[in-house]
Amino acid sequence: MIFSLPLNEVIADRLEALKADGTRESRHLEYKETLPGAIEDDKKEFLADATSFANAAGGDLIYGVRERRDTARKPTGEIEDIVGLPNLNFDAEQLRLENMLRDGVAPRLSPVAFHLIPRDPAPPCLLVRIPRGWAGLHMIIYKNWSRFYSRNSGGKYQLDVNEIRAGFLAAETAYDRIRRLRTERVARALALETPTPVGDGPKFILHAFPINEAGEVWPRVRSMKESDIGVCLPIIGGQVSTWRYNLDGFVAHTQRPDKSDQSYTQLFRGGGIEAFSGGLLIRSPDRGGFYPRWMEQHTIGAVTQYQKFAQSIGVTPPLLIGITLSGVNGWKVVQGPYDFPDSDAVFDRDVVSPPEVIMSALESPADVVLRPLFDFIWNGGGWPGSPNYRDDRWAKPSS
Repeated sequence: MIFSLPLNEVIADRLEALKADGTRESRHLEYKETLPGAIEDDKKEFLADATSFANAAGGDLIYGVRERRDTARKPTGEIEDIVGLPNLNFDAEQLRLENMLRDGVAPRLSPVAFHLIPRDPAPPCLLVRIPRGWAGLHMIIYKNWSRFYSRNSGGKYQLDVNEIRAGFLAAETAYDRIRRLRTERVARALALETPTPVGDGPKFILHAFPINEAGEVWPRVRSMKESDIGVCLPIIGGQVSTWRYNLDGFVAHTQRPDKSDQSYTQLFRGGGIEAFSGGLLIRSPDRGGFYPRWMEQHTIGAVTQYQKFAQSIGVTPPLLIGITLSGVNGWKVVQGPYDFPDSDAVFDRDVVSPPEVIMSALESPADVVLRPLFDFIWNGGGWPGSPNYRDDRWAKPSS
């Protein structure tokens, strides 16, 4: 299935294989001979196609492909010929289609990918990948024309009132489901029920979960070399030593003699991660101080690395991101490893878990998204917020 492939693997040979195999249009795939024109019917058709994918499970529109027709001249959903798009101005067409989606759909779609498929010397084709929506259903709002569409194996169809109501209810419950998942995963980690053996002592746990898990993400991961997956996963507080598939997906981890110092990152089948670091919170050993600057720096780096990987495997935002500290009861929060804080404030609990934040786009700066989590932790030590931000961006202190 084309939709399960990373975009860089969708090349001309893949299109020829679709034709040779007689691959029909499906819930995730639709062929178009030409790009939408300037007339209203063409624009409505494009918006209907895009929202139908977003309101179902996502999918690909491939332009430059002519459908075969039966004896009654009805489209069969199979490829008759790959004709390409002569004189295609890729940048101009991408901008035009993006503007149509921006102005004609509410709420706005998650970022849509435009992928040029060269076929030299023949004209290229264009793939438009529509991700699954997350903010409830997406409605067409073109002029006075308002419609909700979805898709099944037979193509797009207009939703009825009951289907519209069910779609919005499903979006509301998705956030609660992911929060419950995170709570369960934290509890398992604190109980030492982890994908690789860990020990007692302080722990740091990062979760980043897409609100809507997409079934096509896991096939894209499995199409990669194991070594490529392993080196792409961010490890907090260590270097990857080994990796493997497991029941939850794929895990990369360190191999330290002291299990309390172990670090791992679990990639789940839906594209989310759990990054664990044991015993590596920077602490002034003689003063019982927690030193969050190291935690902030490595968390920002890990989330940034994960964002790049998530984009490559087609994870659809938004993401729910949370961090948890354990084993910190009685610790002071210090700005440097040898600080003597004036405040007597200490963490008053063993487990510190700030309210989660939402990353609405994979291009969002990680330090900006994560700041409320960091501020919350500093609050626990009597500080008004993280002192490591300058002009709303994270920066190492000057001294």
